Amino acid sequence: MAETSPRKKAKTGAKAAPLDLSGPPLSWTATLNNGVAMPVVGFGTYKLKEGEAGSAIKHALAAGYRLLDTAHVYCGGKMEPIVGKAKTEDVFLITKQWRGFHGHAETTKCLNQSLSRLKVDKVDLLLMHWPGPGYSAMGRSKERIAKEGIECYFKKGHEDIAAVRLETWRAMEDAYLAGKCGAIGVSNFSADHLRKLLEWEGLRVKPAVLQNELHPYLQQKDVVELCAEHDILVQAYASLGGQDSAAKHWVELDRPPLLEHPAAAAAAKAHGATPAAVLLRWAVQKGYAVIPKSRDKGRIRANTELGFVLDDAEMAALDALDLGGMKGRLCWRKDELRMMEFP
Repeated sequence: MAETSPRKKAKTGAKAAPLDLSGPPLSWTATLNNGVAMPVVGFGTYKLKEGEAGSAIKHALAAGYRLLDTAHVYCGGKMEPIVGKAKTEDVFLITKQWRGFHGHAETTKCLNQSLSRLKVDKVDLLLMHWPGPGYSAMGRSKERIAKEGIECYFKKGHEDIAAVRLETWRAMEDAYLAGKCGAIGVSNFSADHLRKLLEWEGLRVKPAVLQNELHPYLQQKDVVELCAEHDILVQAYASLGGQDSAAKHWVELDRPPLLEHPAAAAAAKAHGATPAAVLLRWAVQKGYAVIPKSRDKGRIRANTELGFVLDDAEMAALDALDLGGMKGRLCWRKDELRMMEFP
C-alpha cells in the first residue's frame, strides 16, 4: 500500500488564479496551481455514441473549442481513439483513469492505454475518475446487496479503497513527474475524500483540478470551499442537468428539469440567451470551468455564447435552487455508491 511516512509537503508552482474572462468565451483561461493555463470552456464527450462522436467533436473544434474532455471508460473504451483522431495540436486534452484500474501498477497501465488510444505522449490533464472501488460484476443483485452489503461486489484488492486510492494517486504523481501529463486532479470526490488526499503525509503533488457534478440543484459547497482553500480549480460537469436523468428522476426530485426551470428561463429571456447558456454562465460566475456536450451543431455553438453577465438577483435565484447535500444528484443513477458514503 501507499507509504504513510512523512515526506516533504506537496508543492505547486503557482497560486491558482481567478478565471481570466477577457475576450470571447472560447479564449477564457484558468491558471492551475502548477502554472498550466487551461481553457475555461471545453467540450465534453460523455455518452456520445460511436457513430456520432467524430462529427460532434469536429463541429466543436470548428466552433473554436480548444479543450476536449474524455475518459478511458467512455463509449466502452472507444471514445479515446475517436478523440485522438479528431484532435488538433492546440487542443487541451483531459482524460480519466477508470476505477477498475485503482492501484499503482493498474493506474500506470490505464494511462499508457489512454496515451496509445489518443496517439499522444502526454495529456494535458489526467484525472482520477472515481474515488470508489471497481466492481466485480456489472449486474449486481439487490437481494445479495441487502444481505451481504455492496462490499460483496468490490473488485478483489479494492476492499481497503482508501489505501488503494493513495496508490492510484502515487502512480499519477509519478506520471506527472515523468512528463506524461501536464497536471493531475480528481473527479467525483467528496470533501472527505479530497481532505484525506490533501492531508496524506506522502503527498508530493497537490491536485490541480476537481471535476464534479455541479449545477444549481447540486452545489456541493463543502468540497467547493475546500478547493478554494487549496487553490484547486473546480470544473463542473452536468451543468445542464445531467446525462443520466430521465423523466421519472425529475418526478422523484419534485423539480422541473434545470433547462425548464423558471429561474433559468427568466434570465435567458432577459439576456437573449438560451437556458443552457444561463446555466453555464452561472457556473462560470461561480468560478468554475465547464465542459458542455451536445450532438447538435447549433447547440454546440450556442453553448459558447456566454458573454453576458447575470446580475445579483439572477445569480441568487439560481443559487436558491440547491437541494442540499447530495439530494440534487442527477448522475451515476445506477451506482450504489452514488451518494459518496464510503471511506
